[in-house]
Amino acid sequence: MPKKKDIFVPITRIFDMQIPKLLQKGDRVAIVSPASPPSSDQWKKGIEVLESWGLEVVRSDNYLAKHFGLAGTDAQRCSDMQQMLDDPTIKAIFPLRGGYGSSRFIDQLNFDLYQQNPKWIVGFSDITALLCHSDALQIASVHGPMPNNFCQKGGEDALNALQKLLFHGLTAIDVPTHPLNRSGESEAAITGGNLSLLAHLIGSESFPNPIGKILFIEEVGERLYHVDRMLVQLKRAGYFSQLNGLIIGGFTDCTEAKLEIGKTVAELVLEHCAGSDFPICFDFPAGHIPNNFPLPFGTKIKFLVNSENVQVTGQI
Repeated sequence: MPKKKDIFVPITRIFDMQIPKLLQKGDRVAIVSPASPPSSDQWKKGIEVLESWGLEVVRSDNYLAKHFGLAGTDAQRCSDMQQMLDDPTIKAIFPLRGGYGSSRFIDQLNFDLYQQNPKWIVGFSDITALLCHSDALQIASVHGPMPNNFCQKGGEDALNALQKLLFHGLTAIDVPTHPLNRSGESEAAITGGNLSLLAHLIGSESFPNPIGKILFIEEVGERLYHVDRMLVQLKRAGYFSQLNGLIIGGFTDCTEAKLEIGKTVAELVLEHCAGSDFPICFDFPAGHIPNNFPLPFGTKIKFLVNSENVQVTGQI
């Protein structure tokens, strides 16, 4: 019987990671809605923040469209995203929010001009699909807060960190330790995002090569046995076999169902990573939480886990 492969890699790239240029005052940035529409006017405060940073905010044609639970039809959302990917004067793309829908049209997008003129895509949740596709194309992006939740109470530090990352290339996150953390130190590119989206993307061209990277995962509103099933899927696909680190963000409102699994998120993660020796940290401040610290996907970071704290640092 042939030996089972350790890693499933659906797409392989041979060129180097492209890092978009850091932002500066006067740059034009785009607002799009590739997933669900905003449910409040909080996004307006987010646009005011971008303008206070000295940026010129360009709104896509359909950014406030609605089509049932989506922010417009697939064609509308695809058209807006394509326009901003192609425009060389746009230096960053900010989806208003997540929700659902980004992966519905991703195969209709043409990324040729985006690869010639890379720009930052900033977001989380459903935007994981776009971040991972960008990673697979070897273009760096940012997993972080979006305009709809820029001004969430308790998110001030994360918003300041986003500005420092986009304008100065700096990542410097220092948080207390967790009793179940696994100590260690590594330096590698970081990738990942929402756990449901990662499980959803496996087998597609949007699933980034995991070998040698630091994986970040977070989730919201999933029952614990659903979380376990998705972790099993990533494990069986080989995603845990050759990592250089694992960062577990917020698993907000992930609770037991009638079908009980009997373990916490941390216990499930440690179970599925048994036999490996890379550093692991839990309750990292990123994900569906107010203080959603930005992470520079596709770029190299230093990841330190010890008995006192957890440090994630890097300079683009």
